[in-house]
Amino acid sequence: MKEASSESVPRIFKAGQFWSSNVFGATLAGGLGGVLMLVVMAIVVSGNPTANNILFASGLALVLMLSIVCLVPGNLIAAYPYIVSLEEGKGLELRAPTRTVYIPIEDVRDVKKSYLQPGYVVHLKRRRRLLGSFLIPWYFGDQAEPLANAIREELRRHVEAGLP
Repeated sequence: MKEASSESVPRIFKAGQFWSSNVFGATLAGGLGGVLMLVVMAIVVSGNPTANNILFASGLALVLMLSIVCLVPGNLIAAYPYIVSLEEGKGLELRAPTRTVYIPIEDVRDVKKSYLQPGYVVHLKRRRRLLGSFLIPWYFGDQAEPLANAIREELRRHVEAGLP
């Protein structure tokens, strides 16, 4: 007879096909758009290397590099996850196209309906690098509301247990 495992099995909430393809498509389009802008600016600078063109190309390259740093190592890409795993008593795992971010449940402050975007915003007590909150949009599909409710329930259990 097998013994029951003491570890809890994570509940996995997957976004619908519309949201998943939107997140991956935006990541791909943003990356390819950045490469295209760099190529065009390299052509412009090589064809007419004036001080204004070089300054503009340098500024553009700096903005693109800062964007990459904010999105990937800065965790901002996880603000729009396509899969969220909730492990009871432990925390959340956000999966984004180029990043997976783990958030302990004690670092989650609240879940509220968003007034600016259709869906729920999950605010964090402590930032995960640049990530201070993440969005569960209505476009997440039929898993959006159950996910928000599951996070609220986990927060309620955490408070009832008297944990910080």
